[in-house]
Amino acid sequence: MFKNWIRKIDLARTLYLILFFEFINVGYYCYYLSNHGYLPAPFALDKNDTLMDFYNPLFWVIKNGFYTTFNSVYPAINYFFLKIFSLGISPDQISNPFQLRNDFPILGIFISFIYVLIIWVVVNIGEWRKVNFSHKGLIFLACLLSVPVLFGLERGNLIFLALLFLALYLNASNPWLKAICLGLLINVKPYFAILLVQYLNIHQFNKVELIRSILITAAIFFVSGFFAGINFIDFFKAYLSFSKNTTLSVEGVVALPHSIAALSTIKALISFGEGSRYTFWFSLLKVINYVAVLILLCTVLLKKTTLLELLIASIIILTNFSISTGGYILIIYIVLIPYLLQSKEYKKLLFFILLIYALPVDWINFKELSYPYIYSYLGGNIYINNPGFFFSIGSIIRPLFNFSLLIIFLMSLFRKYPRMIYVD
Repeated sequence: MFKNWIRKIDLARTLYLILFFEFINVGYYCYYLSNHGYLPAPFALDKNDTLMDFYNPLFWVIKNGFYTTFNSVYPAINYFFLKIFSLGISPDQISNPFQLRNDFPILGIFISFIYVLIIWVVVNIGEWRKVNFSHKGLIFLACLLSVPVLFGLERGNLIFLALLFLALYLNASNPWLKAICLGLLINVKPYFAILLVQYLNIHQFNKVELIRSILITAAIFFVSGFFAGINFIDFFKAYLSFSKNTTLSVEGVVALPHSIAALSTIKALISFGEGSRYTFWFSLLKVINYVAVLILLCTVLLKKTTLLELLIASIIILTNFSISTGGYILIIYIVLIPYLLQSKEYKKLLFFILLIYALPVDWINFKELSYPYIYSYLGGNIYINNPGFFFSIGSIIRPLFNFSLLIIFLMSLFRKYPRMIYVD
């Protein structure tokens, strides 16, 4: 299949090819914005929601209602990070998050610059330093212009802060520093607790690191939460409620799907006709996704896997297991790429990541949707009547590529470890 390409992979030529495709993507997005007044797929259908993953929680930090009125499920590390941007802004100056964005656009520019800087830091630490390539600027540019990163930047999501702590966690050698970085990471985005799987393999069960990581994570959560004024009972209730009933809209889920489970929501937006077999198949995708993730989880817990395989599995599970993480979760592959580049065994997985990141397929129309009007922030705060919305084919094939990555990795594990449990 693509074994010859993987075997002969040349980093410089591959980077130029990736950048070529990414410039096609960026050129298309800019052209579409210029001609239509709003960004096309895969960016969210709500064109007035640009940067609001940053401005919405920031507004409630300023209003002192982050854990009361807003019922935030963000642990307090996020609160204190956002508090930095609230300095000098009086609660009486603003009445809603959109006014905050309109009155203080410099904050959006500043947070975008910080996120770009985080990408630069991430590709210059840890395993990236071992990649034998002199033009690190090209690596940075290829990561920055990837579709998931552009999607995350447009949303202004705090996932970039998690990306930084993930890179620092993998870069740290001191066990205490490593546990602190993991604790901060989980306190930014709690679903990163899946990384604890690395300590749970039955053949290399690491009780010391597991307990150390859990205790430090809990200490960071409760100490920072105390100073942020969290009512911990209400917080856990809000978090459980969010887990059961995610606040992500259907449009938000299918904008940049990362998991084939997200494709099951397409039937809510597209009428296939009563009794159509397509609705069943789209629903079945969710079952297939969760079964595959569960099999991978059991496999890496029970087989005598390597540390690299545990890391790869953890990140693949993170990007496949839940639609509530949002499409920007795909940016965490940036920290996995250098590990795969140096692995003869798993370098083949890069093929799917590169397709997810760079393949220019968003200009291909999949299904048009009818909306009477929209309000576009990037278009210059304008109303647009009868916009021509459509899902791109990229919204279908990216989660399929991601799922293929999971399956290929799982098959590799079964070939390498034919028995489920090894007895020493």
